[in-house]
Amino acid sequence: MMEHGRRDLILVLLCLLAGVLLFTNLGNVYLWQDEAETAVLARNTLKFGIPQAYDGKNLVRNIYEDPCVNKGWKYAAWLQFYLVAGIFWLFGESTFTARLVFVLFGLGCVPMCFLLANRLFKNRFVSRVSVALMVFFVPFLLYVRQCRWYALTIFFTLWLVLSYLDLLRNRKIAPAFGFIISAACLFHSNYGIFFPVLSAIFVHYILFHRNVLKLRIISIILFAVFILTAPSLLYLGSFEYSGQFSLERTEDHLEFYVRVLNKYIFPLLFVFISLVYFRIRRRFPVLEDPLDKSSLWLPIIVIISTIFFLLLADERQLRYIIHLVPLCFMLMALVLAGWQKQSSLLAFSLFILVGFTNIFHTGAPFAKQTKLHLYDYLWEVNHDYDGPAEGIVEYLKKEADPADTVKMNYGDFAAIFYTDLKVDNGPFMAETYPEWIVYRRDWQPQEFIGSRYQKRIESLYEKIHLPVPDIRFENRPDPGYHKFKTVANWPHKVIIYRRK
Repeated sequence: MMEHGRRDLILVLLCLLAGVLLFTNLGNVYLWQDEAETAVLARNTLKFGIPQAYDGKNLVRNIYEDPCVNKGWKYAAWLQFYLVAGIFWLFGESTFTARLVFVLFGLGCVPMCFLLANRLFKNRFVSRVSVALMVFFVPFLLYVRQCRWYALTIFFTLWLVLSYLDLLRNRKIAPAFGFIISAACLFHSNYGIFFPVLSAIFVHYILFHRNVLKLRIISIILFAVFILTAPSLLYLGSFEYSGQFSLERTEDHLEFYVRVLNKYIFPLLFVFISLVYFRIRRRFPVLEDPLDKSSLWLPIIVIISTIFFLLLADERQLRYIIHLVPLCFMLMALVLAGWQKQSSLLAFSLFILVGFTNIFHTGAPFAKQTKLHLYDYLWEVNHDYDGPAEGIVEYLKKEADPADTVKMNYGDFAAIFYTDLKVDNGPFMAETYPEWIVYRRDWQPQEFIGSRYQKRIESLYEKIHLPVPDIRFENRPDPGYHKFKTVANWPHKVIIYRRK
């Protein structure tokens, strides 16, 4: 077990390694659409004091009807914009500085994960393995290197759960401040994640600790959290995200989240087989001290609550459960602790297979998709990557006049962030003829193909094929899409029309 306050050399080494993995070549890949949206709104925050969508020249549009022209952005919590704005004020604008604050929070997740695992299970092996699994988990590295809220939700979820445990242990008002601050910060990072995590903590408290805290302390905490979140919720809250409820959609969402959890994070079949084996061999509890049911159920309840809440959302993405990664790895570390009781060599072998390959995740050990993911990541951060956003931006910066206008319906936020051009990102089928028009094959309206508007463009403009692949996204972090290398031999190149 870990003695209170004692330094752990393995943790220090893992923190250093995480820093190298996260910071290496951080500014190489251009911001893709979602990242550039955050960066542009952060720039506007620095200019106007709030994340305003319109800067006097360009407008950050969204898929909903309200463009938030002369008021604060309504479609994401604001903490990310203020944090990036602060970095821009200190160090200036660049791809590196746009991502810097999120990488710092991602790095902070490493010791926070260790502390929470140790608080829950009081076992050095479990704490170390939890952190190691997270540090070597490529989707974690990809997501926290994004100029987006992902790293914030991981960090503040860990802090909130840790604060909750501190509050139970020290039943006074002082530890409540950590709970209040972390809860408010999680809300202002992504309120769609705040509600299921806070609900899970409430359920856990009712089930296991309902008589621990005085009603006065609970009331003060909830009131403080309400004061710090309610005004923003009234402004930001929108049912446009949820779509129309249907049983079919919730079933599809449930299947999706169970599938991606199994595929990328928590191999369910391996865990099930391990638990059955431990039961047969009577290997539980697997720790030196008796396993506390309350500690075991806390991460499980947070995971279940999050997935249940996401069944009601409109979209389904791995990014919405990225904050569950360290909690899942704590449970995985418990399973590996059980195998360590059987054999240290076997436990180490299983750690390598779980942490560095997807053998247990795919259920096909000898299939082509069984990869060493970390190898691909190391290749990426040690080589240059060229995508459509970089190709478009660099060409326009070289060839366009600062007074020119470029029309585009995807990659527009990157053009706004990296250039001084006016970017026309309104309805693409509106027949306008600016100096430049960017054609992106996967984003053009179907009715544009063969239309009179297209024919007019072909006659009035010079057609330029850029030497960059016209892939759908720049390089979003989703592991099912992410490109670790510049895409070669792509059949379609980005096309730019230049008015004759």
